[in-house]
Amino acid sequence: MVSTIKRKSLGFLNLKESDYLGKGRERACYIHPEDNDKVIKVVYKSSENLNQNQLEHNYLSFLEKKGVSFSHLSKCFGFIQTNLGEGYIFNRIKDFDGKTSKSFKYMVLNGVLSPNLEIELLNELKRYLIDNNIIFVDIALSNIFCQEVSANKYKLIITDGIGGKRTGLKSKLYLYSKLFTKYKVKKQLKRLEKRYQKVIKEGILKKTRLVSE
Repeated sequence: MVSTIKRKSLGFLNLKESDYLGKGRERACYIHPEDNDKVIKVVYKSSENLNQNQLEHNYLSFLEKKGVSFSHLSKCFGFIQTNLGEGYIFNRIKDFDGKTSKSFKYMVLNGVLSPNLEIELLNELKRYLIDNNIIFVDIALSNIFCQEVSANKYKLIITDGIGGKRTGLKSKLYLYSKLFTKYKVKKQLKRLEKRYQKVIKEGILKKTRLVSE
């Protein structure tokens, strides 16, 4: 379970270029300068109906109120003001040895795990999303991290892309219509499977993954 999801700002931080990790279509991600176990997502490209921090906050708050387990979701700790704008704090996904976990895309692309283990982990994640009726709307494998929880024991954790993409009717239906959400969950999981197969082919073409896999 997520510890707290606060809308109230938790203070102010000065983010530097050295804290930068990467960026998506709307948000940039930084290492928390005062806590190496956390990251901060800052919106760098916003619009009236597209603010991923607020949308994610609304959806995570909704899941928390429902008592949903956050076992396969990155835990969040509230908002904070930064020199680059308002940020949303999440835990940084790390392996049991303290190293930063790799994305599932990296693991699949490079054939790090056996095909059977990949499928087992992916099926476990799918069951979690179905059982808890959670929308994984941006199904990129780079939004899933593969955490080594103990030696050779792994778990997939979604770090981005849940809930709605923009403010509107669909984002409200995800909160208030179980029937629509169930339909959307199943639809997205089919897309996730196709994306997984696409990354496998990409790895084979790049010769980073064995053809026999």
